[in-house]
Amino acid sequence: MASTQAPAPLSPTLAGQAEDAYRRARERLAADDLGGASQWLERAAQMEHPAALTELAIVHLHGFGRPADPAHALALLQRAEHAGGTPETPWLLAQIVLGGVLLPFDAARVDALLADSARRGHPPALRVAGLCFGRSDQPAPQQAATTCLQRATALRDPIAAALYADRLHAGIGTAADPVAARDLATQLRAIGIPVELPSRTTPAVPAAHASNASEPPWDALHATIAATPSVTRLCASPVIATCDGLLSDEECRYVIYAGARHLSRSQVIHPQTGQRLEYDIRTSRDMSFAPSIEDAGIRLLQARAAALAGAELAHCEPLTLLHYAPGEQYRPHRDYYLPSAPQMSDGGGQRNATVCVYLNEVQAGGETAFPARDLDVRPRRGRAVMFRNVHADGRPDMDSLHAGMPVRAGEKWLSTCWIRARPLRAF
Repeated sequence: MASTQAPAPLSPTLAGQAEDAYRRARERLAADDLGGASQWLERAAQMEHPAALTELAIVHLHGFGRPADPAHALALLQRAEHAGGTPETPWLLAQIVLGGVLLPFDAARVDALLADSARRGHPPALRVAGLCFGRSDQPAPQQAATTCLQRATALRDPIAAALYADRLHAGIGTAADPVAARDLATQLRAIGIPVELPSRTTPAVPAAHASNASEPPWDALHATIAATPSVTRLCASPVIATCDGLLSDEECRYVIYAGARHLSRSQVIHPQTGQRLEYDIRTSRDMSFAPSIEDAGIRLLQARAAALAGAELAHCEPLTLLHYAPGEQYRPHRDYYLPSAPQMSDGGGQRNATVCVYLNEVQAGGETAFPARDLDVRPRRGRAVMFRNVHADGRPDMDSLHAGMPVRAGEKWLSTCWIRARPLRAF
């Protein structure tokens, strides 16, 4: 929408002028005047207003209302960081460093940026910090995890609240209050987050009760340092392997809670046209974490899945979340692209490998079957199955045929990471 309001005279001091321009941008945005908001944001950004620089960076990073320009977004974020930033500034920079495209991947830098954002109270950063602390089997980090999730819940972050409900129910890092936990879970289910209590399948790590005054050990936040569990090779050709515990119990629920509200009927890709179609070969529901809804937590987990196949995050298509109800399945199919498929010319090239991670315990059925090798992989929460779709020379491997067997009882949650031959991501 074009602006109908000409810029008015600005305040006397530079700081006052910048703040006034930013306030006017927020007013225009509240009035759905995106053009006017953009003008005022640009003006505030010219005066190095940290919030304006950060918000403009989001616009350029994802292409809201204009072509995406991640390189320009990075420049804006670096200027915002120099000006003191906002709690969201290091959060966005962490996602860019994780990608390893615009900036080299640096684990220590990611850790520091996430800790900075969480320390300053950015709710998504607090929830991811909670995930990272929660991977430990020691009481002190578990205490820190609960504190982070509790703070994010108080700031009305629904995904953090779903994770906190489980800790509140079990009494991990806080006094157990199953009644309050169930009430919170009921509220979250009403907005599409499928919280079930109790949801833990692994023993809870005991921790002292948290207090609002306790401060997590931010210097000990190691988001990107997670040892990959042992890998079991099931087949040499095509390569098929499993890895138990690739994701923790809590990380599995995180993926479900982050994506469940966005599910829709699954589609298949026509091999010649690349068009997406609903077809009875695939009867699940799914969603993809597009860059605009993918956060640093999803990126961290996806980078770990990619590493299982010897790849980096830049080679990954957006992570997909799938849900199978009883009777639903994905009949035998192959993941590689035919040479004529439009996706072969999008820069990423062939789908070299697939990594699937089971996110819950399936009561019966739901195996991943490889008919050409008479091999079935049973679902288990946190277990990953990785398989190659092509031969070593890049030719499609017909024997990579696989299927998601029908769920006979319960439900099945699965995340899928498709890994391309070349870097695909812009950041």
